[in-house]
Amino acid sequence: MAYRSPPFALRFPLLLAGSVLLAQPMTTLAQQVDCRASADGQGWDCSPHTATSPLPPRPQRPTAAPQDAAPTATETANTRQPATPAAADTAYRHLDWVSREELSPDMQARIAPYCGGTYVEPPRSGRDDTTAPDQLTVFAEADTGQFAQSQDVGELTGNVLLNRGQLQAESQQASFDRTSNRITLSEEVRLRDRGMLLLADRAELETDTGATRVEGAEYVLHAQHARGTAARIDRREDAVILLNDATYTTCEPGNNAWALHGKEVELNQEEGWGQARNVTLRVKDFPVFYTPYIRFPIDDRRQSGFLVPSISASSNSGSELTVPYYFNLAPNYDATLYPQLLSDRGLLMEGEFRYLTGRSEGQFAAAALDDREKERKEQSKYRSERWMYSWQHQTDITPRLLASVDYTDISDPYYFQDLSTNTGINTGSFLDQRGNLSWRGNNFIAGLNLHAYERATVTDITPYDRLPQVTLDGAVPGMPFGLKASYGSEYVRFERNLMSGFFTDRDGNTGTPDQRWYDDRLTGLTRAEGERVHIEPAISLPLRAEWGYVTPSVKFAYTRYDLSLDGQGRSTLLPDERYQSSQDRSIPIFSLDSGLYFDRQTELFDQGYTQTLEPRLFYLYVPEKDQRDIPIFDTGEIGFSYASLWRDNRFSGKDRIGDANQLSFGLTNRWIQENGIERQRVSIGQALYFSDRKVQLRGIDYRNRATEQSSVSPLALQYQLRFNQDWRLNAELNWDTDQRTTRSGSIAWRYQSAEDPRKIVNLAYRYRKDRLRFDRESGVWTFNPDFGTPGTDSYIANYYKTDQHDVSFMWPVGNNWSLIGRWLRDYGRNQTVDAFGGFEYESCCWKFRVINRYWIDYDETSLNPRQNDQPDRGIFLQVVFKGLGNMTGSNVETLLTDGIPGYRERDNNAF
Repeated sequence: MAYRSPPFALRFPLLLAGSVLLAQPMTTLAQQVDCRASADGQGWDCSPHTATSPLPPRPQRPTAAPQDAAPTATETANTRQPATPAAADTAYRHLDWVSREELSPDMQARIAPYCGGTYVEPPRSGRDDTTAPDQLTVFAEADTGQFAQSQDVGELTGNVLLNRGQLQAESQQASFDRTSNRITLSEEVRLRDRGMLLLADRAELETDTGATRVEGAEYVLHAQHARGTAARIDRREDAVILLNDATYTTCEPGNNAWALHGKEVELNQEEGWGQARNVTLRVKDFPVFYTPYIRFPIDDRRQSGFLVPSISASSNSGSELTVPYYFNLAPNYDATLYPQLLSDRGLLMEGEFRYLTGRSEGQFAAAALDDREKERKEQSKYRSERWMYSWQHQTDITPRLLASVDYTDISDPYYFQDLSTNTGINTGSFLDQRGNLSWRGNNFIAGLNLHAYERATVTDITPYDRLPQVTLDGAVPGMPFGLKASYGSEYVRFERNLMSGFFTDRDGNTGTPDQRWYDDRLTGLTRAEGERVHIEPAISLPLRAEWGYVTPSVKFAYTRYDLSLDGQGRSTLLPDERYQSSQDRSIPIFSLDSGLYFDRQTELFDQGYTQTLEPRLFYLYVPEKDQRDIPIFDTGEIGFSYASLWRDNRFSGKDRIGDANQLSFGLTNRWIQENGIERQRVSIGQALYFSDRKVQLRGIDYRNRATEQSSVSPLALQYQLRFNQDWRLNAELNWDTDQRTTRSGSIAWRYQSAEDPRKIVNLAYRYRKDRLRFDRESGVWTFNPDFGTPGTDSYIANYYKTDQHDVSFMWPVGNNWSLIGRWLRDYGRNQTVDAFGGFEYESCCWKFRVINRYWIDYDETSLNPRQNDQPDRGIFLQVVFKGLGNMTGSNVETLLTDGIPGYRERDNNAF
């Protein structure tokens, strides 16, 4: 398999320190010797330290693992709390394992509550040494030492200790044969490098070739919380390491919940890869997975090879098996192949190619499937030969000239409803087919955009393509008297290919009024195409002081249209609209924005705050201009909120500029801590209208809309509270003072403990009844929240009304167990949209989740949403072996990430 991080990597350079043990006779006990490489590089020059200079500190023999894993001996001494002999768990002390009971309170807080302890590397001389390798000195210490000059053989006996920088070796006996250049360590061999411990029965090293053999090895990787064994470890002359009968696990000592077993493992540190044969994954000593061969990286260098496979099941495709293969082609480009075997459909071949240059980055993706599932064969626009391709690209041609491409195409509109993708591309209802070129000047930005769409749905109106769109926006430098001048301009051509005729559903039914394409139901100016030129210069005079500001502003919006309309559109015009092939519109926009700043120092619950009071007034005047003969290409009405009080146009896009004669006022109160954190913000505002708002979207008459004749807007309220690091509250309310009812609102309360991120609770409620939408059946804009006509089979009450609560949580119930749940209910349609519940079991080395889910699945088999929204149920399982990755249930990660806010932070930050 290919891994970004190696499952294990053993290093043996510390054995080289032994080559200087017996380079000359040693008869003095615990004598310190200073050894360096000889000038010719063929051996070592060693000499005892003399009294002419202070001796460096002797190497310190590692003591029993301390009770605090702090990185320095000083901190360990300060925090260590001795444990009684009865409480001390010494069974695995030789592996640097320290049980939870022996750890200091600070260290206990650092490890997960479900872990019984941790590996603690004891303080020792040289552990944090940063000396350059060519400047390192080797120290040797033993109880006794002797050297046979005639035989060129020497031996150290009893508590042998070697130290060279961060590397350290211990044993009870060490011998050196200068004739064969072989060092042998035996009896209680202990080899250390920073973050790594290797125990062995015996170790041999040939100093001239570097060949090494270690027998009866047991290793620990502290940072990875991993350990393992090997019957024999050989390091060949080419630095390749061979392990026989090796194991690897991240489970605590004495608990092999899972372990990898490999008969033969080869690690090539120079190339950065490893390979193993006859590998078995065992769970509680029971084999659950076997592969005769596996290849994986052992460092951060990318390596070609298989990635972790995934197994899942769905109602769309049956059982699914994905076995990805990663191609490390070059440092700046790579590829991944995702073959997916779908039991109900066949073999889906998907892949991506990624590249990175000095100025560009991007990816190509493609997929193909000969679909043997024929359930859609009667449906309109379905193809059994299914494919997808995509190109995402960004480049800086020059520091000022930028280009981008986002282009995706699919075989049929149902592709992403039936099939998933591993490439990370957009899978919305309409796929982008866009290319952009922009130039960044000193005071302007010019852009050329080509933007089309590909359908991934059959139940919506075909959107307009922008072919092309040219923009120029900027500011005029050097204005006198503090004036600021800016301009915006755009040329765009809108076009689209509307479908005509009738849709054929999954059962082959067609020809009825309900099966007529929504495109074919468009009438009047909604069928128009054409060109639009928009120019909008502006000038303002910002006047600012520490206590407030005043900004008068004037804009002039000029728009010209050159249109075309087909015969069906001309024959179905609304009574109050006319078709004019060429027309223009000129509207001035006047505004005056002002605000004051008041602040004072105060205290609340013994905490110092800066409390602010910020009143704001905004006057807007836009004369009314009849715009009923202008088609709507990219415009909609923005929902009312506190932020909309300060906008100079209540519409998005440029096809409508709302008339206005109004004064908005608001008041904001903030509580800011001394460290700059805003703990609380309250904003309230309202607008006074001095005239009716006559400019509306197609099909809307302001005289039939009470809100457009009211003299006041709804009362807008925003509230944000961050009580502490654990919980926060956000709320919005738009209250109609005339009707004495709520127009829209939301409230969301979130709790996630900073000390224990596993604790998550989310409570949210959303409500909106004033949504203005385009009705695809009638071709006009409406506030009606229902779909279809009452009394017909397609009628769905409150289909477009938002009235939902969303409750989700993950909460530990003990050290190892956590409960998981979510409930999303739509009160308007009186149904549960999504609900799941389950549990999680997590230990120090593995994790298991079971989730039972009910949801409304969207699958387009008809133009009627009632038939497309079908309830579905499923049980989802996930097993994660820490150190290996997610073995099954990758869909669970997506489900929890999307359904429970805070889950990703929980997984990233929890211990």
